[in-house]
Amino acid sequence: MKTDTKKKKVKKLVTDMIKYSNKEMLKKIDKAINSGAINFDDWEEDNTPMILPRSIFLAILMSQHNQYEGRGTAYEKKVKKEAKNIQYFI
Repeated sequence: MKTDTKKKKVKKLVTDMIKYSNKEMLKKIDKAINSGAINFDDWEEDNTPMILPRSIFLAILMSQHNQYEGRGTAYEKKVKKEAKNIQYFI
C-alpha cells in the first residue's frame, strides 16, 4: 500500500474518532452539570467566568483521553510514545 493511501486511511480513521468523541463529549456536559460534583454557588460570572466551564471541559477531555490511551493493553506504551512525539509537532 502506498504512503498516500495509508495517510488517507489514517486521516479518515482519526476524523471518525473525533466525530464520535465530539458526540460523546456533548452528552457528558449535562452529566457533569447534574453530577452534584459542582458547587454552582461558588461560580462568579463577573469575577472568574471561565474557571468552571474550563474545569468541566477539561474533565470531559480527560475522560475521552482515558478511553483512547489503551490503558491495560499491550499497546499502551506505544500509543503514549507515538502521541507524545506527535504532540511536539502540532
